[in-house]
Amino acid sequence: MHIGVITCEILRKEIGAVIRRAGVDRIFFLLPEPNNLALTILTKKVNERFSSEFVEEARTKSKLKLNVKEKTITGIKKEIRADNINDSVIIRVLELQSHDYPDKLLAEIKACLKTMSSVVDFVILGYGLCGNTAREMERVIENVEVPVVIPRDKTGAILNNCIEIALGKEKVQALLREEIGTFFMTPAGAAIIKEPQVILESSVGIMAGNSKISAASDTRRIIKIMQNHYQRVVKICYSEADEDDLEYRKTVDKFASKFGLEIKNVRGSSRLVLEALEEGLGI
Repeated sequence: MHIGVITCEILRKEIGAVIRRAGVDRIFFLLPEPNNLALTILTKKVNERFSSEFVEEARTKSKLKLNVKEKTITGIKKEIRADNINDSVIIRVLELQSHDYPDKLLAEIKACLKTMSSVVDFVILGYGLCGNTAREMERVIENVEVPVVIPRDKTGAILNNCIEIALGKEKVQALLREEIGTFFMTPAGAAIIKEPQVILESSVGIMAGNSKISAASDTRRIIKIMQNHYQRVVKICYSEADEDDLEYRKTVDKFASKFGLEIKNVRGSSRLVLEALEEGLGI
């Protein structure tokens, strides 16, 4: 079976878990086509950031010797036919800050789904609404030639963002009821953008419900929001390794110190993305 994945790079833990659970050792990272040098260079950088951790985890935890390649969809099709490949995972990773422009993100997801549907059996969409409406996202998912599965809550609703994917909507709501001024940070997010101000510019708008304009458009306003409304940062850890990760700890500590925030550790999970995988597999 050929599994397609379209995902924000923030979900590399979850997609790594998908690969281990699926037991597939042939991995293709999708490159843009037609060939655009600037876009290809950017895509390769994002792919490298995304794959560096989960490839090693797949090799050590699942004893999978992964065969990882970067190719255009045309190149992937040719290799699948030439080598008679029956199982693969084909991944398109979109950079973290794509969610700053929800309308453009939705258009990119739609284009990727159209590209992938010619070769995969189903697609896992590693996104929440990310500023788009449920109606807009459902419409994009429905108009695809192959099944598209996406993390959902207990009622079947699409989740709002990557934080709800990592923790579950109920847990996020409980944490916000406990302290409304809560900022959330994940290992991938901290590794990608280490500076407190950059983290703010990329993230605050989406968490605050800013759906149609860049979250980075007014830095002074963002800083004021943090100082006036945020009291703590939730540090999401998927494992003891995340808890012990020195670089992650430094980034969170620096961020908390910058804005006078308390730190609360919370355990994240790949469960919701794995449930989407099982739905696609018909399990």
